[in-house]
Amino acid sequence: MDTPRTDLIIQYALAVAGEADDFRERELGPIHLIKFVYLADLAHAERGDGGTFTGAAWHFHNFGPWSLEVFNRIAPAAKAIGGTERRFSSRHKEDAVRWRAQDSGLAERIERKLPLEVARAVKHAVREYGTDTKSLLHDVYRTRPMLTAAPGELLNFKPSAPERTSGSGDGHEEATRPLPQLSKTKVKNLKALVQRRLEEKRQLKRLVPPQPAPRYDEVFEQGQEWLDALAGEPINPERGRLRFANSLWKSAARRDPEIP
Repeated sequence: MDTPRTDLIIQYALAVAGEADDFRERELGPIHLIKFVYLADLAHAERGDGGTFTGAAWHFHNFGPWSLEVFNRIAPAAKAIGGTERRFSSRHKEDAVRWRAQDSGLAERIERKLPLEVARAVKHAVREYGTDTKSLLHDVYRTRPMLTAAPGELLNFKPSAPERTSGSGDGHEEATRPLPQLSKTKVKNLKALVQRRLEEKRQLKRLVPPQPAPRYDEVFEQGQEWLDALAGEPINPERGRLRFANSLWKSAARRDPEIP
């Protein structure tokens, strides 16, 4: 791992957080800083050939990327820029500390030493998530290196090969094919069609009072009871443990963007 580069990202994240308007967002914990370093490495890898900026060994650990080397650099990197440490009691021992660095102009000075894509990724992540751990972990978990790995494995930052289009040589023909030119008449007709479809949707959304009006009386309640009885006996709650095959981690379902 490149220690100076790793320290720069940690320090930059703290410096950016120190500029937050809300004083509660000016402190970052180890879990935040580690994930911000990971996002910086991911941005650098996607920009180039898959190589990370820090060279850290990232593992799939507890539903998130983890590097012990990066974790061990947090305290030294923070102290090197005059960062202050605050400790508190927490059931998560590795996350019972917060770091703060407030130095006017520090973020700008560090930013000059970082590649553009790295600085942009860190600044965006710090301002987007701050100390919102839940949202940060959710989005980091859904990054490509995490979705293509299983617990305990090293994360692969190499960009995935583009899918080949059946019937086309190297898959570039479809992507580079120019769009057909439309005449002014066709454009005018398309605009009119869109307007009609929008008006139809607006008409469908209008609520119309039902005729006759519904009656919520004893007959209605009896009807509900009858319909519920058709479903059979109610399902009793039970406790148990579900076991999933390890092959699930490598399944395409984890990488399907249509699955929420």
